[in-house]
Amino acid sequence: MKKEKSVLHLCECTLLALVILLVINLYLLKFLQDPAISYYPMLRLMEIALALLVVTLALSLIQRELLSRLIVKAFRDITGVHNKTSLEKLIQELSSRPSTFNIGVMMFDLNNLKYVNDTYGHEKGDEFIQTFTYCLTHILDSNSFLARYGGDEFILIQQNTSLSALQQMADKLDSLVQEYNTRTTLPLSYAIGYEVSFQNHYFMMEDLINAADKKMYQDKASKKLASIRELNPSCYSGNTVVPAISSETLSEKIRQIQNGTGNSRSIALISTDVENFHYINDKYGYSLGNEILNIVYEELAGASFTIFTTRFFSDLFVSIADITDLTNEALLSQISKFDQQISKRIRNAYHVNFFRTNSGICIIPDTKASPETALSCANVARRLSKKGLTPCCIYSNEIDRQEKMQAEILHSFHQALNNEEFHIYFQPKVTPTTGAISSAEVLVRWIHDGKMLWSPAVYIPLFEQNGFVISLDYYVYEKTFQWLQKFSSQLPRDFRLSLNVSPMHFEEPETFVKKICELIQTYQVDTSRLTFEITESTYVNNTEAVNRVIRGLKQHNIQISMDDFGSGYSSLNALKDLLFNEVKIDRKFLGDTLTENAKIVLQEVFHMLKRMGKSIVCEGVETEEIAEFLKEEGCDEIQGFLYYRPMCEKDFEKLLQAPAA
Repeated sequence: MKKEKSVLHLCECTLLALVILLVINLYLLKFLQDPAISYYPMLRLMEIALALLVVTLALSLIQRELLSRLIVKAFRDITGVHNKTSLEKLIQELSSRPSTFNIGVMMFDLNNLKYVNDTYGHEKGDEFIQTFTYCLTHILDSNSFLARYGGDEFILIQQNTSLSALQQMADKLDSLVQEYNTRTTLPLSYAIGYEVSFQNHYFMMEDLINAADKKMYQDKASKKLASIRELNPSCYSGNTVVPAISSETLSEKIRQIQNGTGNSRSIALISTDVENFHYINDKYGYSLGNEILNIVYEELAGASFTIFTTRFFSDLFVSIADITDLTNEALLSQISKFDQQISKRIRNAYHVNFFRTNSGICIIPDTKASPETALSCANVARRLSKKGLTPCCIYSNEIDRQEKMQAEILHSFHQALNNEEFHIYFQPKVTPTTGAISSAEVLVRWIHDGKMLWSPAVYIPLFEQNGFVISLDYYVYEKTFQWLQKFSSQLPRDFRLSLNVSPMHFEEPETFVKKICELIQTYQVDTSRLTFEITESTYVNNTEAVNRVIRGLKQHNIQISMDDFGSGYSSLNALKDLLFNEVKIDRKFLGDTLTENAKIVLQEVFHMLKRMGKSIVCEGVETEEIAEFLKEEGCDEIQGFLYYRPMCEKDFEKLLQAPAA
């Protein structure tokens, strides 16, 4: 456009120069008439100037017309209505006005455009858009401004209007579309939403547009749901819950959609369940539970991104979604909005305040992908979503790696146990005043072919989930008792070993105590050298069972330590009825550095424990500053990398046999 303007300016300058030249020639003809001089050349020059003047004038007019058309084109869409640039200019103009009252916004979304493009080609899709544009232009008046907002979205801004006037325009559009649909095999379908600004309501244009846009998408979801209900009327009779389908039927449906879309569209599988749904059934009854399940189905099926939705079983729903135009972030945002929307609806309708959903997403890479595998991956992501307290999670390469690693760990466990690949390690504890080793905590490491496999932080929680940890604990206890039997005579008089107890043992506390007693009897262990560590969280969550175990073990002169004290549970409340001999302060309680407030809290905790006659152990100590503070406050034992790291049996034996420094 800048080039066209430059050409126009050049023409205008040339025209001005020719006018000046013409004036000069006329002056010469009038005032310098000398018979002796021939004026023919001047006359010819004047004729040429006049001819050039006419040509330049014509060019100038043409340039102005072209420029005018370019300006119009810059603010017009291929459909003939205004484009987004022109729309933004008008919105800016309206927003700058002191009053935006009585301005109406109508939003339109043309349904099924993607289907038309994919099925009949983009040329047919363009005709589809132009037909809808034709209908829209026939509802306009002098106060109307119509623009194409996006690929299949249009916006109409109407000044000096009212809701009733917009309703009349909507009715007129509906009549035009219905009339067209009676004469075609490819009917138009659209969603509409509109709103008007008035006193103290939608003062900002942005708010007005957002309100109309929201209503448009509500209309879109409502029309989609209506078509679903029309196809499945039996699902909405009384309190009958929407029926579930078999895994075979679901797999076949996934394959059909995969084959139908080919590589032209991106497909994702979404697995959604209602968190703690059994609480809803228990508290409110199965009838209300069924109503809520139907609402969940409605919301999922009516979502703009879903192609197909079904109930798989119980409170689990599976949706197939078209995510061609969605990034992963946008998809997660859409699912999060869905969770918020349906949660609000359930709260308002039934006052169920603890309602929420969890969704797992598996993006299907291609048409050859197995539906069964995709569903499995979506379910894994859903469980991770529930574990991470987030509305949704997308199955990723990292999750896939973690799943394969966990599967390998579980698969290898029994063979590793039989091959004695689990080795006991020792982390010494020291007396702060002397720095001498006073006891040690027994840990476990997985060693295969001389190399350490995975971190205990990876496989211990996994074994706890699957119950394998019970077998592993007894294995560790037996190896420890064997070591004690062999090395007990070389240990200092009051030396003790601490052994960790998994929370799973407290599901059968008597069995646990009985098994420990049998191992002690087998290996003739001096029980005065044993301490069993039970975490604070285990105690708080299962106090009665823990106390039964403590009483059973204390009968055999075994001490009990409360591990991870201060890790975030009911620490002070747990102190009231404490049966433990020892309290082990969690490293999170200490922190990396000691603030003044932290020192005050620790001093008070130490004071209480000392008055109760409890021994105090602090773990995770890595700095001299913290160690010195604990020493001054009377901590009985310190454990941490500042002194010793976990070590194997041989290294620990060498350490104990080394002469005192």
